[in-house]
Amino acid sequence: MEIIKRKILLEQSVDRNTSSPTWGVMTATTFYLDIMITQNIDDMGLFTDISYTQKTNPITPPNYSLLISKLGGDTYPFMTTGTYINVSPLFGTNTDAVTLRYPSYSASTYYNFGNRPITGATDSKLQDVKAYSSITYTDVYRPGFNVATEGYVNYAGVSVSGVNQVFSIGEPKKYVFDAITGSTLAQNNQPYGLQYADYTGTTRAQVVSGDTNTLPLTTFRYIGEGWNQTNVSLSALTKEEFLFGIISRPELQNDVFIDRGSTSVMDSHLKLSEIKNIGQLTEYGNGFYKINKQ
Repeated sequence: MEIIKRKILLEQSVDRNTSSPTWGVMTATTFYLDIMITQNIDDMGLFTDISYTQKTNPITPPNYSLLISKLGGDTYPFMTTGTYINVSPLFGTNTDAVTLRYPSYSASTYYNFGNRPITGATDSKLQDVKAYSSITYTDVYRPGFNVATEGYVNYAGVSVSGVNQVFSIGEPKKYVFDAITGSTLAQNNQPYGLQYADYTGTTRAQVVSGDTNTLPLTTFRYIGEGWNQTNVSLSALTKEEFLFGIISRPELQNDVFIDRGSTSVMDSHLKLSEIKNIGQLTEYGNGFYKINKQ
């Protein structure tokens, strides 16, 4: 374990305002520290995904002959029938003799939809639901007007007719993206899309590299789609021995640099800079220059 030490100058957090009743008293309640956390990981190189294959009855022990051969004949308890590890206690008991997956379970069995709301603060997206106005610029935010419509299919194969629109222009201003119209629009139980709320006169503090910035408050909310085929890779990873240590495909760099040397057109002219008189010109390079006497 590494111990990281940082020094904080407390003088910047002490009240030094003239005639202040709390002069000399530390008024800061929060300190922000920037600590770079690093981690060293051994890169095992490229892997090959093996797609999910549903297991069928009867349960057949896997063939470990190739692995045993690679290990020089050594065997391990997990290679013995009846001692397989239960890799998914959600769908069985610890006494089940299973190999890599349960019989009769499809890939979707291992996905989970928690119906959990995700909330947080972000930048305002109100400009993205602004409509055109031929009269004034004050009615560009029109509740109930579909600024954009787009149909899409979610991870479960459900067709969604999504709309972008302003729900209300009161306090706060509420608007949605890729949502469906109806009684759930901009409500906590809105099943699809994103909903935002912009608050007037309310701010939040944002700290970047120790500097605090004050931003208008905009909150977002959506129902998370849990773990499914769009964000979970349900596959085995196989490592080929010839790819140990290789982390990417080879790249060919075909830039060619040519050193012309004595064939350069400037070479003969540069040699003249070393000659001071006619005698040196005659003797240079054991007759390098041909001199015609007239």
